[in-house]
Amino acid sequence: MSENNDSNAFSSRPPTETRLQEMGEKGFVVVVTRAFGPGGEDLMAPDGPKFSGSPGVKLLVKQGDIEDEVILSPYYGDPAKIHEAPFEDGEPCELFCPDSGTPLDKIPGMSTDDGGEYYAVYLTPKLKDGELVAVSNIWGNTNSRLMSEDEMLLMLAEAGQPAE
Repeated sequence: MSENNDSNAFSSRPPTETRLQEMGEKGFVVVVTRAFGPGGEDLMAPDGPKFSGSPGVKLLVKQGDIEDEVILSPYYGDPAKIHEAPFEDGEPCELFCPDSGTPLDKIPGMSTDDGGEYYAVYLTPKLKDGELVAVSNIWGNTNSRLMSEDEMLLMLAEAGQPAE
């Protein structure tokens, strides 16, 4: 994936406080500043394109024969992402750590209304049962969910999965 900032639509957009005003109407904006894959791989892209000055979260995305590194906005609820591949909206993707190629952990018991599944981007080095952002594997589905350790443990229990 090119890191040419000229193709980064966020390089020329208004500052964060203006661009994310609607998201912040709740009185706060959540920014992901740390992100980890299932083996502890750092998923932040500090040297990559920025979203209103903040580095994004980097994933390797595969959809059929198409593969590309995708940088997701670190602002929770912001659907923005930077990529070059022509992914097809509404189609499932496989999600991986970009450096190791390790697949993201599927979250048991969670699915999307459009037939997709959710995968974990961990927010702390604790991993597995820790805090996370649940990311949909359907391209164009920007629904995600912040989950605490307690919510994750409850979901695992309801799904009949042992906590590790």
